[in-house]
Amino acid sequence: MIDKLINNIQRNIIGNEFKIKISIATILSGGHILIEDLPGTGKTTFAKSLTSAMNLKFKRIQFTSDLLPSDILGYTFLKNDEFIVNKGPIFTNIVLADELNRASPKTQSAFLESMEEKTVTIDKDTFELPKPFSVIATQNPSDLSGTSLLPESQLDRFTISFSLEELSKDQRIKLLKNELDNNLIQSNFSINEVVENINQINVNDNVIEYLDKISEYIKNNFSNTHISPRCLKQTIHLSKSLSFLNSKKYVTYQEIKDVLPFILRHRLNIVEKKEFIEFMNNEILNKVPLHDEK
Repeated sequence: MIDKLINNIQRNIIGNEFKIKISIATILSGGHILIEDLPGTGKTTFAKSLTSAMNLKFKRIQFTSDLLPSDILGYTFLKNDEFIVNKGPIFTNIVLADELNRASPKTQSAFLESMEEKTVTIDKDTFELPKPFSVIATQNPSDLSGTSLLPESQLDRFTISFSLEELSKDQRIKLLKNELDNNLIQSNFSINEVVENINQINVNDNVIEYLDKISEYIKNNFSNTHISPRCLKQTIHLSKSLSFLNSKKYVTYQEIKDVLPFILRHRLNIVEKKEFIEFMNNEILNKVPLHDEK
């Protein structure tokens, strides 16, 4: 079932095989995805293909400088002496926040409650969001005009971040010839059934201690770094989902190594983002021993 799901998505996404896989794992774990790249590189197509193949309800919000929080969350209005709640587009399984950093910080913060608590408060009433619920946000580089930096509190709620891979010559030719199949095959993918299986994935104490050692290594060796407890919990949840996709019944050290570069990429300002994954593997993961040396 998982192989068919991935193959279905790849019908109109070129390359990015592991990023497709880790994105599926993120949604299965209830996490959120931040895709950072230049305009026109396929960020929106990637998000729409991912959610369509997973049979999830999908809504897109195009962020602009004049977008208001109520345009996302909803609002109340008076009708026949009664207050009526008009729910916004955030009430769906997957919401695509397109070019999130083009909006004002106030509008960006409208997602904070929903991303953490999976609820939305409109005036004084709190509403549960549909299950599952995930945000896929796209972001333009911060040096482009009309963009605002996302605050750390917002960034920390995103489970993973990445940029799409640069296409090879053969891949560019395939794209220009329009050889992609834009019609996804309707699948019988059931996310609720999959999530139940993921909950049975075991995480050994040794794996948890290994993750903690990596966290301590980063804090001790790189100044001005902060890894939140939320980040570490997201790592465990995402590793369980990836283990399931890898047909395993338990989390191994490798799943931790595979997900951490994507989890820490938008949290640590150690090197340039285009160099971060390679730096993370060479200078951190390869230097932290799996077991305590005696």
